[in-house]
Amino acid sequence: MGYIPLIPNPDVLSVKASKCEYTGVELIVGGEKASQGEFPHMVAIAWATPEGGYKFDCGGSLISPKFVLTAGHCSKNKDEEPVIVRLGDQNIDPSVGDGANPIDVPIRRIISHPEYYSPIKYNDIALLELVTRVKFNSDIRPACLWTQSGFGGYSKALATGWGVTNAETRQTSKELQKVSLSLLQNDGCDGLLRELKNRHWQDGFIPSQMCAGELRGGKDTCQGDSGSPLQVSSKDNHCIYHIIGITSFGKKCAKSGFPAVYTRTSSYLDWIESVVWPGE
Repeated sequence: MGYIPLIPNPDVLSVKASKCEYTGVELIVGGEKASQGEFPHMVAIAWATPEGGYKFDCGGSLISPKFVLTAGHCSKNKDEEPVIVRLGDQNIDPSVGDGANPIDVPIRRIISHPEYYSPIKYNDIALLELVTRVKFNSDIRPACLWTQSGFGGYSKALATGWGVTNAETRQTSKELQKVSLSLLQNDGCDGLLRELKNRHWQDGFIPSQMCAGELRGGKDTCQGDSGSPLQVSSKDNHCIYHIIGITSFGKKCAKSGFPAVYTRTSSYLDWIESVVWPGE
């Protein structure tokens, strides 16, 4: 299995297996609620509102004490940049007492991939540098990056997010959702998604993108899940997640025959390392 341990000298953190053991899911559209602390790398990305609050419109993954991995198109929303990330939360509604102790950390700067040009769909990846280093605990700790171009024997991966959970009503979820999706071959998906090809995605799938979904429909990522991880848990330690993809775009959430497109993390390891761990 290929992966990068993200912290050269990590803080020692003891976590009981019962606190983080992965449980399979049959079913965010078609998904189910994630448990508090189940995805400790999961990040909600927020924009400031005129009322002085926050609107969460994207997700991301904590990959080091100071950096979050997300989608390039999450770097702006109607020309406004996100201002904070929330870590350690399951329900992003502050009025709900769910026992979580989330923290909000301001964003210092946004580093989009140098070859990402919105609204073009390629190289849809960005890093958020945080103002302060995050202190890890059982509910907040980084994920690892998958290094293989293939899936290493995995046929399914978990997508997580706070996005749309009902494709008809466009209702979003305040609670973190998870869904198990099949990892599909790009060649087959290229034909399924040919109607999406336009000047923003004129070449269809390229090697730095990947495809996941359920062809019979009913399960998918959707609007609001952008930037959130597509991940697999370690076969040796279910507490450890490896990010294999970043939610990029799709069409007709959870409709049969329409899988979604993800940025393939392994294609950008050199760039990520040059930003997050320069000189190491």
